[in-house]
Amino acid sequence: MPLKNVSGKTCAFVAKHMGLRHRYVFTKNNRLRLRYVASMTAVCAALLPTAIAFGPVSSFAHRLEITTAARAHNQMDASIDIASLAPQAGVDALASDVPQFEVPLSPSDRIVTLGDGDALGKVMQKEGVGGGDVHEIIAAMKKHFDPRNLKAGQDVHMHFEPAEGEQGYQLTDMKIELNPLKTITVSHDGQGYKSDVQEKEIKEVVQAQKAVIQNSLYGSAAKAGIPKSIVSSAIKIYSHNVDFQRDVKAGDTLEVMYQTHETEDGYVAKTGNILFAQLTVGGRKIPLYRYESTDGAVDYYGPDGQSTKKTLMKTPVDGARVSSGFGMRRHPVLGYSKMHKGIDFAAPTGTPIYAAGDGVIEKAGRFSSYGNYVRIRHRGDMDTAYGHMSKIASGVKPGSRVRQGQLIGYVGTTGRSTGPHLHYEVLVNNKQVNPRGINLPVGQALAGRDLKKFKSYVSEVNNQFASRLSGTVKVAQRSEQKSDDIN
Repeated sequence: MPLKNVSGKTCAFVAKHMGLRHRYVFTKNNRLRLRYVASMTAVCAALLPTAIAFGPVSSFAHRLEITTAARAHNQMDASIDIASLAPQAGVDALASDVPQFEVPLSPSDRIVTLGDGDALGKVMQKEGVGGGDVHEIIAAMKKHFDPRNLKAGQDVHMHFEPAEGEQGYQLTDMKIELNPLKTITVSHDGQGYKSDVQEKEIKEVVQAQKAVIQNSLYGSAAKAGIPKSIVSSAIKIYSHNVDFQRDVKAGDTLEVMYQTHETEDGYVAKTGNILFAQLTVGGRKIPLYRYESTDGAVDYYGPDGQSTKKTLMKTPVDGARVSSGFGMRRHPVLGYSKMHKGIDFAAPTGTPIYAAGDGVIEKAGRFSSYGNYVRIRHRGDMDTAYGHMSKIASGVKPGSRVRQGQLIGYVGTTGRSTGPHLHYEVLVNNKQVNPRGINLPVGQALAGRDLKKFKSYVSEVNNQFASRLSGTVKVAQRSEQKSDDIN
């Protein structure tokens, strides 16, 4: 009699006793199908009684496939209608009339990393997104961001859902991290695609670090976790009193407490002001405090309320070494002894150069053997000059005012020069003098109500720095201990 409504358990029983082997295959529509394949021996053994009872079988050169629904947990519970498998149908019926059951589509998540020259539209099409949807998605994104500005290495997160009433998938959500702060998302609301940009919240955090100087200040500070921008700011703060090339030695220390602007997950978006710094040079401690006086002026003061700012900075360039001092020397280009009327600071091309003091630009452009040259008048009888620049900063031109520490150009090797360096001069009454031999007036000192408030502020800052530095050291020690345990 015909066999109908065979259950999944019956299929499993048949598979077991007929020696069927199973395998998973994908259909053209990417649907998963579980297929049983019988060996020829098993088919012959199973169908021999049928052949005897109903006559010879025309051919056993067939592969028997019994297909059943396969769910995610690989269990079979679907009913199979195999009425056509009646014994009188013979082997041909078994081979040709078994219906096939397919697994419903499941949601899919994919991450694609953009390569060199990859366009977002083409990437989506490769993942199966239709041309119409691609156009709509790009248009939605352009309200916030131009997809052409995406760069190689950025990840595109795509989420697909089974398409309603159709075979295949539809892109319903897409996410791209534009930078550590911003992420753009595109979603399908049932009618069309819409885009939005989420920006992480930034909060101000106060950090405290200490670096023991070894080979270089920047390298030692980096090992201690102090950002390069903070080191540059510290150099400017101390540049009125300290020559970082001659005064600072191995074993000296730099301690800083500074502001950072961070996301909740610890990404530092930018650094802020140095609130406190202490440079120890040859055992001498030089603490400085950032303080805003009652008139709104902001400056750095010593513990006694005296501003450290002087008329001129001692070092107008970051991270440079003195390659030639003021005085007689054998000229490296001319080949004979000649008076060197300035100080040379060797540094890589492009290193920033700063105005040594407040003043007005007198010259800015090509000048004789100096190459690109800037000269600043600071007071009636004092100028500074800067030579061999690779480039003069934008806005620096005769007649413009500059502030102490303002960027005026970049180290180069223009003019009569054998390598990239800054030639720096100080001129008094239009005559070059040794920058290290002149006495410069210091800035203002706090007094009265400002001095009283400042003294209280110093005590608060000292306590805050000690507390935060202690916490930083403990965290570092715990991290080192974990590393030791792992190793």
